[in-house]
Amino acid sequence: MNRFLMAMLLSLVATMQAKAQYDLYVEVYEAGTLEAEVKQISEDAYGITSMKVFGPLNGKDMMFIRDLCGVKGFSEPTEGQLKVIDLENTYIVDSYEPYLNLQGRDLYSQFGHFGTCFLYNCKNLEQVVLPDGLECIDSLAFANCVNLKFLDIPYMVSSIGYGACVGCDNIVALRVPDGVTEIGVGAFQQMRRLKELSLGDGVEKIDNSLIMYDDSLEIINLGRKFKTFNPVVFYTAKGLNELFVVSDNPYYSSEDGILYTVEKDTLVSFPPALEVEDFKMPLEIRDVAQYAFCNARFLQTVECSPNLESIDSLAFFGCTALKEVNLDDGLKHIGFGAFGMPIGEESALEQLLIPASVSDIEGGAFILNTALQAIQVDEANPYYVADEQGMLFSKDYRRLCHVPCVAEEVNLPETVEEVGAYAFAGAMGMKSISIPDHVKTIGDGAFAYASALTDLFLGEGVEKVGDLVLDECEALENLYLFAPDIPEENLQPYSFLDTSGAVMEQCLLHVLPGTAMNYLTKKGFYSEEFDAFFFKDVTEMEHPEGVADLEVARDAQVKVFDTTGKRLDGLTRGLNIITSPGHKTLKRLVK
Repeated sequence: MNRFLMAMLLSLVATMQAKAQYDLYVEVYEAGTLEAEVKQISEDAYGITSMKVFGPLNGKDMMFIRDLCGVKGFSEPTEGQLKVIDLENTYIVDSYEPYLNLQGRDLYSQFGHFGTCFLYNCKNLEQVVLPDGLECIDSLAFANCVNLKFLDIPYMVSSIGYGACVGCDNIVALRVPDGVTEIGVGAFQQMRRLKELSLGDGVEKIDNSLIMYDDSLEIINLGRKFKTFNPVVFYTAKGLNELFVVSDNPYYSSEDGILYTVEKDTLVSFPPALEVEDFKMPLEIRDVAQYAFCNARFLQTVECSPNLESIDSLAFFGCTALKEVNLDDGLKHIGFGAFGMPIGEESALEQLLIPASVSDIEGGAFILNTALQAIQVDEANPYYVADEQGMLFSKDYRRLCHVPCVAEEVNLPETVEEVGAYAFAGAMGMKSISIPDHVKTIGDGAFAYASALTDLFLGEGVEKVGDLVLDECEALENLYLFAPDIPEENLQPYSFLDTSGAVMEQCLLHVLPGTAMNYLTKKGFYSEEFDAFFFKDVTEMEHPEGVADLEVARDAQVKVFDTTGKRLDGLTRGLNIITSPGHKTLKRLVK
């Protein structure tokens, strides 16, 4: 708090110094006459660098102020040099004359409002003193005022619009008064020198992009009514090292810069720049909230509470220095991405022991964690088991849950019926993956981010496919689908969509003879909304490989191969189908 007060004091001193040496004092008796009053006093309006104004202002006056600040219209530069403007003794009134046109929409002044885009792009401005009776700061009001150094928000202001201060790079400290009850989306984002933000007692909720890209932000102070926020919000500020909430907040508490629920049973947020290497959770903790430790770059070891029951999604995501996490028996749930990593980031976490009590591990819990090769499961766990390669299965080996990113080869047991959500996600060591015929279900994102994958073989048993199973498979060139048919009710609208577009540009879909036309407009392979087929093309396999059985009509003209692989021609009857171990090669044998 001392740093905040010091920053505020320095800014106030600078403001007082500016007040003492205004170039011009202007009193306006009738709204809309500011320009006439200024030009009556000064021969060179564009030469004014500081000004104090008294009286009512409307849209015409606001347009003239923008002109003096060096911008006409939305972004056209003028010769205006105004750096300091004191509007403390002014009040804004309604008018029917616009002060700005925003993408074809005229903006008009409103009583008590510091209007939308009023000072947008006024890059010369360094100091602004706002009207004392101001009620609302509208959207983008100060956006891109890159040289604005101080903003004192009047106590009567009740709302701050979206992007109000976006791009105000030189403001170091900002205090939101207790009267403010609503703050719009991204109101304070991209304020690149902002170090401390204090939210008054009236602020109940904040948007997830409020402080996005504010990498210098170190401290956030939260008031009495604060209770609702998107869990993304705090980890987006990479320099954040302290979260403080007032002691009489009924929802949250803080200790050593860490945010907890008031009962201290949930760890809500561990600031990403908090310089703590070894952390022991308080005994009361039962839940580690979503994103709680996300991007905590100094954290190396964590000793979990013996009462911990749940680690929510993305809880330790992006913790690059994390080497060891001691999970106590009693833990039940591990969420998606809980120990995952962003693309291209290296992890220090090489092994993890899953306690006997864990009953629910969401798909993708370890997504893109290239270092995590040795997942082990307590032998007493009745729900999960890990093999010696670090692959994670359900206890009955019917579902594959996780394959280490660095695995070079995977042979699935014959018991496996499901490739779980994100099971192969992030696979970087396999160019080819073969899913055998006994697998029936492919989960959401099963092969997502498999960066080396060029060829994928899905066996004939596949009958259900989740969403975005090929997402970001940028190297994929061939998908071989041996299933005779996948019912549309078992497909998602975007089952085989790759959001990067690479699959659509380069990957061929290989299907059984006589079925190609079925896929060109089939749900999961094609989007009616975008009128787009998700593959470069579809082609029928000449002699399908990897199929355990194939029905061939009697007396049909087909392509036939003997056991040596030599092609035979002519009418055939009573074909037998034989395969090599693992269904790698299929041959058709004539009786």
